[in-house]
Amino acid sequence: MQNRMTEVSIDNKFLTDNYFNKLEQIAIQYVHNNYNYCYLKAMHEKNREIGTSTIVVGSSHAMNGVVEELFPNEDVINFSISSQDLYCDFLHIKKAIREGKKQIRRCIINMGYYMLFQDISLSRQMNYLMPTVYGPLFDDMHHYVAESSIDFLEKIEYEHSVYSEDLIRKICQEWSNGAFIEQGSYYGKLLTREQNNILSIHGVMWPKKDNEEKNQYALKRAADHNKLRKHELSRLENDKIVRDMVEFLEKHEIRPIFVIFPFTQWYRKYIDSFYKKDIFELLNSLPQQVELLDMNEIDGFNDEDFLDTDHLSLRGAEKATRLLVEFIKIEQM
Repeated sequence: MQNRMTEVSIDNKFLTDNYFNKLEQIAIQYVHNNYNYCYLKAMHEKNREIGTSTIVVGSSHAMNGVVEELFPNEDVINFSISSQDLYCDFLHIKKAIREGKKQIRRCIINMGYYMLFQDISLSRQMNYLMPTVYGPLFDDMHHYVAESSIDFLEKIEYEHSVYSEDLIRKICQEWSNGAFIEQGSYYGKLLTREQNNILSIHGVMWPKKDNEEKNQYALKRAADHNKLRKHELSRLENDKIVRDMVEFLEKHEIRPIFVIFPFTQWYRKYIDSFYKKDIFELLNSLPQQVELLDMNEIDGFNDEDFLDTDHLSLRGAEKATRLLVEFIKIEQM
C-alpha cells in the first residue's frame, strides 16, 4: 500500500503520503502556537481521566522547579506556567478538586517573593494570557476585558481546500491532549527548558557568564519585580485570595503547602526584602495551619543549578523536587 500510494499523481489530494504528513505538521504547529493552553487543558484532562493525590499551582518557578517523574509513582499534576498569579492558581485548584477522579490530598502552592503584588489581568505585558489561556479554560479573565474571542486555529496554516476545519480542530485538540498527558510535564519532547529560556535561546549559559554579567542581569531582573510593590490594591486582593484558598482547601481536607523555589545569590541580593517578610506575616496570620518551605534558606544550590537568575535548570529542578518530596513526606504506594 505504501508503494502504491507514493506512485499516485501529485495532483491527487488524498491518495498521497503528503496528506498525512501535513496533518502531523499542522498538529505540531497548533501545539507550539497554543502551548500554555494546550498544556494546562491536557493536565486537567489527565486529572479527570487518571487523577492524582498531589497538585502543584504556580508560576514559572514551579513550572521549572518540579520534575514530576521524581514524585513517588509520579503521582503529581503540575498546573503551573510562566507568570501565573494567585487568582489563576485558585481557579486551577477549584477546577481540579471539582473534576478530579481521585481524592486530592495535598496542594503545593508556589510563592515567588513578589507574587502577593501580582495580577496578570492588569499587566500590560502578560494580560494576553487571559484571553488565550484562562478565558478558554475557566471562562474567567478576572479584571481583563476581551474585545473578541480567541480562535486557536486562527494562526494555523493549512490547506482549507484539502482539510475541513472540523477535522483539523478535532485532530489538533485530541493529539495535543494525548501528547501532553504522555509527556506528563511542561518540558519534554515537545519543549525543553533550554528552548524556553531567553539566555539559552541566545546561546548563553548562565553558569558561563562572568560575575559582573550575572550581577547586572540580576539587578535588572529584580528591579522589574520590585516595581510590583506599588500595586497595593492587588496586594489587598491577593491577601483575600490566599485566605479563601486555604479555607477552601481545608474544607476539602487538602493539605496546603506553600513553596518558594530557590533563586541565585545574585537575584536574592537585589529583590526587595520586604516581599519575604510580607509572605511570612500573611501565612502566620492565617487561622488555619499551613506549611512553608523556602528553599532559599537551604544550602546546596549554586549557579550550575540555574538557567538564569531565578529559574532552575534540570539539575537544579531535580534537587528542588527531592527536597520537596522529602519535606512533604509522601509515602510510597
